[in-house]
Amino acid sequence: MLAGDADVFRVYIRRNTEASAVDVNMFVDVNNKMRFKKFLKAGGKKLGIKASKCYVPSANGHNEIRFIDELRADVAVVLSEGEPFFGDMTTALGAREQETMLVSVLGAGGVGKSACALRFVRDFFVRDWDPTIEDAYRKTFAVDGKQCVIELLDTAGQDDFQSLRHQWMEGKDGYVFVYSVDSKESLKELDQFYDLHKSINSGLERNKVPIILVANKKDLTDLDPKKRQVPLLEGKRQAEKFGAIHIETSAASGEHVTEVFETLVREVRKRRAPSKEKGSKCCIL
Repeated sequence: MLAGDADVFRVYIRRNTEASAVDVNMFVDVNNKMRFKKFLKAGGKKLGIKASKCYVPSANGHNEIRFIDELRADVAVVLSEGEPFFGDMTTALGAREQETMLVSVLGAGGVGKSACALRFVRDFFVRDWDPTIEDAYRKTFAVDGKQCVIELLDTAGQDDFQSLRHQWMEGKDGYVFVYSVDSKESLKELDQFYDLHKSINSGLERNKVPIILVANKKDLTDLDPKKRQVPLLEGKRQAEKFGAIHIETSAASGEHVTEVFETLVREVRKRRAPSKEKGSKCCIL
């Protein structure tokens, strides 16, 4: 929903620090007649800062905005006291030397994409979460003793946003395809994303983008096996079709969620490693 679509809408706020999490109780009620400075003042008061800048998530990270009509309902924005967005500051401090990976989380609506992203990035689980349009996160963590920065794009699964899928998938280093083990239809819907992946990454360099196929909501079927609609073997067969690695997860408990992103990092590293071509032999007669 865009700002102009409603008189009053909610915007979630957080401070401009790497450790700052999205708190569902930290928000500002905005109306489209509100002055942008008033929004900054109200948000800053709640966060305990004198906010003068606002950053919104985008496909390429976070962008600064300056007008109230650039806000949309239920988006999580970052407020600062004038300093650049945290990701920009780390770049200025030499983040260009860091290993960075751009990753999109994709799948049908309601399968738990946002829940998996938030469990990985912030290590918390929110049961009631409004449908995502687009959220971006950044996390630095170590895989096999080496630091890596993941720029994570959490996307919408609803058909209303099909036109954005190409943008969400283009130029990414890896994909996390998510379905729910209690919904056979959610697994079938991933065919659309795989077909788009083949179209976007048809070149010699981009056709090696790794995919992790995530079977989420494992906790539900562990409690009640009758709820499972997608057997483990069926999920693994689909992973083979996609050339993907299959992992069953529970965003609710956190089971195997970190493993998903650790595995993806390893797969990206394999593809980035220079191929070991056989050198030509030279004989001196």
